[in-house]
Amino acid sequence: MKTSWKVFWDLQCPYSKASWTNLPAMREKFGGEYDFTISITSLAFHPQAFTAQCGASLIETTKGRDAVFKYVDACFENQDMFMNASLGDARKSEIDNVFALIAEKAGILDEKFTKEAFLANLHDWEKAVKPAYAEHKIALGYGVYGTPKHVIDEKLVLDTESAWGVDEWGEKLKSLC
Repeated sequence: MKTSWKVFWDLQCPYSKASWTNLPAMREKFGGEYDFTISITSLAFHPQAFTAQCGASLIETTKGRDAVFKYVDACFENQDMFMNASLGDARKSEIDNVFALIAEKAGILDEKFTKEAFLANLHDWEKAVKPAYAEHKIALGYGVYGTPKHVIDEKLVLDTESAWGVDEWGEKLKSLC
């Protein structure tokens, strides 16, 4: 049986972005021994993070888990679009439109799941907010206070760096044994 490895990211966090780029190599190197679970959360000081997370939840509810990874990729690729400096004093509808554009760039929107449907449901309790909130509570339950954070074998791993690749993680995993 594989050991669990849960990773928590905030879509507005530049450190999460750095860590996300290392995920494929991490899965390749450690995937035989660890079962990776990817989770999105939102930090209080990233004002667009919860809307981004609701977008991910809505996409998962509507299109499935594979589509979420496309959206997360697109959010990190286009992170500058929703950083505080870019948005200034934007209205909520303007922020929502940024995430609809990102979903469109990710190739997620189609005839059934249109930009209008995305915008109409982005703040829907059942389809977006409740699942995002549930995922956020899971992060809090593990003591995730920043991002990215890693929970291995149900324990929050302290003293890690977002830029770590497989070599640094290999050393850290040895120290956890």
